Amino acid sequence: MFKRSINCDILRILAFIFVILVHSLNYIDFYDTKIEGPTMLFLNICRCLFMLCIPIFIVLSGYLMGKRKFDKSHIYKFGRIIITYFICSILCIIALYFIEDRELLSIKDYIFQILSFEAAPYSWYVNMYFGLYLLIPFLNILWDNLKDKKQKQYLILVLIIIGILPNSINIFNFDSLSWWLEPVSSNEYHMLVPDYWGRLTYIFMFYFIGCYFRDYKLHISFSKNIVALLVSLIVFGLFNYYRTYNGLFGSSGYAYYNSIEMLVITILFVNLILNLKLNVKNKYVIKFISKVSYLTFGGFLVSTIFDRLFYSYFYNDNMLVLDKLPYLLVIIPLIILCSLFLSYLVDIFINFSKKIFKRNIFRVVE
Repeated sequence: MFKRSINCDILRILAFIFVILVHSLNYIDFYDTKIEGPTMLFLNICRCLFMLCIPIFIVLSGYLMGKRKFDKSHIYKFGRIIITYFICSILCIIALYFIEDRELLSIKDYIFQILSFEAAPYSWYVNMYFGLYLLIPFLNILWDNLKDKKQKQYLILVLIIIGILPNSINIFNFDSLSWWLEPVSSNEYHMLVPDYWGRLTYIFMFYFIGCYFRDYKLHISFSKNIVALLVSLIVFGLFNYYRTYNGLFGSSGYAYYNSIEMLVITILFVNLILNLKLNVKNKYVIKFISKVSYLTFGGFLVSTIFDRLFYSYFYNDNMLVLDKLPYLLVIIPLIILCSLFLSYLVDIFINFSKKIFKRNIFRVVE
């Protein structure tokens, strides 16, 4: 019988923290600053770690919902996600109207913003997750009907080949030797393998990796796991630094979610946390960690409010990246705490509304 562990909650909390950290790169002007020097090298390595946020969330979905079936319970729980999204979107609309002095739009326009996942600026993930959530029972049927461990490994391997390999191979220019000395000089690359499936395949790949973690274990010691993780972060950080040196970082696929670096680092990081021997027996500590983990979804959505609020307060246009970094020691904890607290208030509101309207529109989330 599968039993959920506190490691899963810690993993989700870390993923949420990585969300806040990876968004901070936008506000410290990492993407608008020339890639050169030790500071930008360090930030390239950090970005490799912070980008784990979305892959971790997807892997956890496979790990925790790998046996979920298509029934009323699955649909009902989807209602809670939808309601949380709508409330957080409304809060973002109201807060950003005042924080950024935005133009007042019509109710129709705001409804369209919510339905098109534009009201909450970070809700692109929800747009993706809605589809994944509805597919989960059918993905589980596919996974459960594979005969053995080897077939399941083949499935993941196929997804890696069609979804990850293109962004690892179709990223080089073989026409010019000078390009290899300064890759940022040109965006022209040679296609060596088909890349049609690359955009969405990583979602299913990480989901099935989560299912694999649930059913099997990676036989790697704690010390080797730590070393492999650190080496991977440094190697991929150095590679990204080399690819963008003397230019801007850009948004190439080799450093995105459907990349070999995200695959390797995600597997090593998730395996490390899941296999930590945590002997936490205090029921209040366990309950607290579980509650914080539960609040991360809403915290993710409303964190944009506090991003806009705190970064605009602490930063000005004349500050350089190096000038902004020390302030993150204050800004990041503030955003984390405020986002989780607002998510907590949203949760209280939903639970209170359920009690009042439990036989009406909120029955779906019971």
